[in-house]
Amino acid sequence: MEQIKKKIYKYIIYKMKCKTKEISQNIVDPTTFKSGYVYIITQPITVSSKLTIEDNVDVYFRNGAANGLTFAASSELHAGCVNFYASDDRNVIINLANNGGIVFNGTAGPLVGPSLGTAFATTPSHFVAKKIKLNYLGGWLQSTLGIDALTINNVNADEWAIESVSSAYSGDEGVVVNDSTINLNYLSVTNPFGDGIESNDSIINVYKGLKVQVDNGSLIVMTANQALDTNPLSYIKLPAHTKVYLDGAWAAASGTPSVSVKVVSQNLPQPVSTGTAAQRAYYYKDCTECGQSYIFPSQ
Repeated sequence: MEQIKKKIYKYIIYKMKCKTKEISQNIVDPTTFKSGYVYIITQPITVSSKLTIEDNVDVYFRNGAANGLTFAASSELHAGCVNFYASDDRNVIINLANNGGIVFNGTAGPLVGPSLGTAFATTPSHFVAKKIKLNYLGGWLQSTLGIDALTINNVNADEWAIESVSSAYSGDEGVVVNDSTINLNYLSVTNPFGDGIESNDSIINVYKGLKVQVDNGSLIVMTANQALDTNPLSYIKLPAHTKVYLDGAWAAASGTPSVSVKVVSQNLPQPVSTGTAAQRAYYYKDCTECGQSYIFPSQ
């Protein structure tokens, strides 16, 4: 215990000595967030170049507006382990999500619709990190507009090399994946204000650990237009020997008490769509052992 206290004390002292840098302009040239600094995002920032974040750098999103990071198509992130926090006007970490969150845009593009002809950018995006940890990101900036902690749009597997994502206490959905194919070692979502994971027309492969714990929304919401021949089958895949922790309830995208997923697994129980909230509650905490498990959209 004393060793842990000493480590925490040293970490606090180190952070107190860190200088702060406020970021209020879009990142249009290669930029590095360096160790020894805390970076404060004070505006909605678009990254259209290469952003390098050195290992264990903290980035604060100042609350009160849509202050966050949006990585444009063809942009890059190169990072080790990065911690993202919400902060107040004094640049102090605050346990309240009221900011713009993080958005990654790839170049895979929509597979149908009027944008098809211009969907594929000439230079692919490239997102690389050991781990990104999101704390109190996103929020409800207007009564009708929710912002998710992490949104991934049109990203293919060649563009995504972020090994681990952790989203805790987000202002709306914890993680949203649209029209993408991504691979992760670990994906964790803890107590979002909305749903845990929302996956739309996407493939998510989680190789070592999946945790989704919700109190308010649904564990996982999925949609797919399976009638389109050009659309890949949507699913979340969990190989054998994956640690899985699911704790919460299921609901459809509309918020009604029904289930928008089906589970194909020898380990995971099927979601229950009827009965009381207690009867529909879902809990599984174990390691998958028998073959692969799949979570598919049911609508």
